[in-house]
Amino acid sequence: MKNRFSNLFYLLLLLFCACNKDVEIPKLECTQPDLIVNQSVERVQQISSAVPKQYAYNDIIDAYVVSSDEGGNFFKTISFQTVATDKVPAVGFSAAVDVTNSYIDYRIGNKVYVKLKDQYTDLYYGGLRIGSLYVNNSGDPTIGRISQTDYKKVLNASCTLIDENQLVQSISIEEALNDNKINTLVELSGVQFTEAAMGHHYFEESNNVGGSTNWNMSDKTGNQIIFRTSSFAKFATGLVPAGSGKVRGIVTKFGTDYQLMIRSESDVVMEGNRSVPFFYEDFQSVKNNVNFTLSGWSNIVEKASKLWKSMVYAGNGYAEFNTTSTTAAENIAWLVSPKINLSGYKNAVLSFRSAQHDLKVNSPLNALEIYVSTNFDGSNVMKAKWTKLTAKLPDLSTPARQFINSGGIDLSSYTGNVNIAFRYVGSGKDKTLNGAFMIDDVRIYGEK
Repeated sequence: MKNRFSNLFYLLLLLFCACNKDVEIPKLECTQPDLIVNQSVERVQQISSAVPKQYAYNDIIDAYVVSSDEGGNFFKTISFQTVATDKVPAVGFSAAVDVTNSYIDYRIGNKVYVKLKDQYTDLYYGGLRIGSLYVNNSGDPTIGRISQTDYKKVLNASCTLIDENQLVQSISIEEALNDNKINTLVELSGVQFTEAAMGHHYFEESNNVGGSTNWNMSDKTGNQIIFRTSSFAKFATGLVPAGSGKVRGIVTKFGTDYQLMIRSESDVVMEGNRSVPFFYEDFQSVKNNVNFTLSGWSNIVEKASKLWKSMVYAGNGYAEFNTTSTTAAENIAWLVSPKINLSGYKNAVLSFRSAQHDLKVNSPLNALEIYVSTNFDGSNVMKAKWTKLTAKLPDLSTPARQFINSGGIDLSSYTGNVNIAFRYVGSGKDKTLNGAFMIDDVRIYGEK
């Protein structure tokens, strides 16, 4: 028994001595790639197109990692960007790799040299991609993943690591809705999730779009961007925050939809009070394809006989004026909001979304106009004094039926009751001056 206690004593003594000795921590060694950059990301983007093309030259570009698959929201793809300067904006691109846990070798802020020789490039909905060639089931060539045996030969991680704050761009939602922001790291401030996301998780099976959930984020002027979360994200089961604040993530695009994808839940900081419009109409209670009627709203013809209609498409209600089925030489009709009391609010801002379809030309004879009045009596638009407002509106360059935001329209000089009017001018007889305009999500924000 004594020997057993003695042995135990010496064993503990040895462990204690070992624990108190300085233990040398293995150093992680990095070998800097012996590569010289001889091409710019911007130039590669300029010579790429929607059709995949093999890169024939021994060119090398460099850029910094801005995405990460550690949080599960990115899968087998890495986003890179250059560092913006006063004269040259950041340029982003993505590379698909047939590996998981790529964050171990490609950390956020890591400078990477990309060997372009024999790789393929294309512009996918406006965003530059680099990778291998893949032919899909339809026989169409597209950009595929760089193989497990090749990806480190193509994407050469350097020993240079910079703070992501040197890469992130603080911009507005409106500025993010641009192809030149695709695959770049941005931070949006003064934003919040829309009402439809409240009380829900980042990922919801009932809102599963291709393995991910899309919620909308907006600012107080009504600009919106899609916030996309993969079902595999580690934060997928977390609740969408109800407040307002800022969010950091990578801009992506699918079709005409711009999307923001975060790396981890820490990219979302929304601890401020939620901004709520004191007037909001989303037209979700309207009926499909009938003359527009909604409590408090006025639908008035100025010329010809056609009225605004309410429409419902894919579950979304909106107001529309369409002259394609008329023969009148000139159609003018007004859609006027209820009286909106601005008293008690400072810095009031109006916003709405609008879209077009079947426009033939951009012309003031076929146009949507926005007005405000302080003396509209509810029925006679011609007797009221109307002031025209400046807003961003769709035209021929806007994809059909794609809603765009008006931007913030300053109403701070108005007090008391006002009415907001949407006036359509067009022709049914002259087929070059017809088409349709659509209105949705009319909001007014203000400070109490």
